[in-house]
Amino acid sequence: MVLTVAVRMGEERRGHSRRTVLRAALGGMAAAVPLTACDSPQQAARRQQIPDPLNPFYHDTAALLGRYEATIAAQPGLTARLGPLRDAHRAHLQALAREIGPGLSGPSTGDPSSTTVPTGSGGASNEPATLATLLAAEKNSSEAARAACLRAPSYRAALLGSIAAARASHVAVLS
Repeated sequence: MVLTVAVRMGEERRGHSRRTVLRAALGGMAAAVPLTACDSPQQAARRQQIPDPLNPFYHDTAALLGRYEATIAAQPGLTARLGPLRDAHRAHLQALAREIGPGLSGPSTGDPSSTTVPTGSGGASNEPATLATLLAAEKNSSEAARAACLRAPSYRAALLGSIAAARASHVAVLS
């Protein structure tokens, strides 16, 4: 931006001083700078409509949490063993929600807590089948967490790596 202003020096000063011209120019530029960084309402709305790539991982985590909650509700005798694993998944879900923020979309499938839990004949607990089902789910989710960690940008790697490590330890606990 180039300003050209005629400034007269001498006894007769009809123009503006250099100081006044510079103040006006710098004041106008300072006011224009913040406006260039602002989005229009249309741009802001478009940016908020872009779903976060972690949404599917979040919903898978919610489904896994729902599976644990359904299992514990159906077989309370497993609470001592499965409660800490369920609580870890709950903490992961909360951390993912914080990370995704406003880009978090609603669930794409039904209620994750509607998972059926294997029971024996006559409603008796079938603990081995239940644990085998949870083990298979944990193995799948552990691989999904590992893959998400490897695909994610570096600023998300710590969170996803922590979740992947926790899920791998859950596989060891359930084995």
